[in-house]
Amino acid sequence: MYRKLLFLIIAFALSCCDSRNPVEQYGDSVVKGYRNAERAGGKASVQNLQESIQAFHAANERYPADLRELGAFAGTTLDEKTYQYDPVKGVITAKEK
Repeated sequence: MYRKLLFLIIAFALSCCDSRNPVEQYGDSVVKGYRNAERAGGKASVQNLQESIQAFHAANERYPADLRELGAFAGTTLDEKTYQYDPVKGVITAKEK
């Protein structure tokens, strides 16, 4: 009887434990934090570029024709692999990686 009870206690304890080691858990949390920060940085960048588009529109009464024109106005170089830009609506979004 005691053996069965002991076996059940050990089996329960093992099923409740996380099988990953602490270093692996720490590594996973660091990677997750980095990815979250990267996404947040991307959102801030898109928001800043959207404000540049609105400023360009206010100054020129039209939206920038392409990312090169927007980049020249904003004082930066914009990669077409990173951003999707609609010159008709004046909307920029980040492309999924």
